[in-house]
Amino acid sequence: MRIPLFDCHCDTISRIATDCESLRSNSFHLDLNRLGKFSPSAQIFAVCSETLAQPKEKSKAMLEKLNREIEKNSDIVKLCLNFHDLEDTVKSGRIAAFISVEGCEQIASLEEAHRNGVRILHPTWNFDNELCGSAMGSGRGLSEKGRAFVKKAQKMGFALDMSHISVSGFWDTLEIITKPVIAGHSNAKTVCDVPRNLSDEQFRELIKIGGGVGINLYPEFLGLGKDIAAVVSHIEHFMSLGGERSLFLGCDLDGIDCTPNGIDGVQDLEKLYNELLRLNFSEELVKDIFWNNLYEIMGRML
Repeated sequence: MRIPLFDCHCDTISRIATDCESLRSNSFHLDLNRLGKFSPSAQIFAVCSETLAQPKEKSKAMLEKLNREIEKNSDIVKLCLNFHDLEDTVKSGRIAAFISVEGCEQIASLEEAHRNGVRILHPTWNFDNELCGSAMGSGRGLSEKGRAFVKKAQKMGFALDMSHISVSGFWDTLEIITKPVIAGHSNAKTVCDVPRNLSDEQFRELIKIGGGVGINLYPEFLGLGKDIAAVVSHIEHFMSLGGERSLFLGCDLDGIDCTPNGIDGVQDLEKLYNELLRLNFSEELVKDIFWNNLYEIMGRML
């Protein structure tokens, strides 16, 4: 049985850039060889400098490294710049790759980011910036510059990810968007009450606008037993809110310092797939979570 996988978030390029391993094969949570075991397969690769010191320079170097790695492995992966690229890459049997940037203090301009292949933007990471407060920061909403940024980004064809934004920034953004947005690697606050997780009200609103949420594997965002059962608990909660067409995976692999018990890397997502089947989720619904939902949402955003 070939299992599909469309994962909304990994930070593997951050590890490769500092530890000098390759995207094709490495000792981290995720590489192209392991992604290639899933069919079809797509991955959003995040660029994040994780520092307030020279973020633009560090992000630019990381982005250049990621583009080189994708080009070097073009026999098995292709950078996608729009939804048609995603469709064509899936048909070719290669891994579809998208690039996101976490924290827009890291980009010189929207135009430069677009030229460099970025198509998904997080207005903030874990720091406040001139656009907005972050979920881990002050909690302030969008500035006037942030509002202009959101409008221009969507007009230019960027998808927006709300996972790190403040609650006020989330609602400010949803007031002015013209296309769906996502929270690409966030869990349910009702199940695990941490600032990075979403309230039921936020999730229902994402459903309403045609967006969705990606399940994050970070144990501190899962709570409970911090294992596969905890992952399932977040999935079940979002499903209870009507999330059948709005829930997907945003595992945060290589961006987290530990993983749930039973999942050591992307190769172990097969265990989650099989556990959902064992719990009497229909295979159609499991495939929606693993592929169809994010695929369709990307079509609406891009």
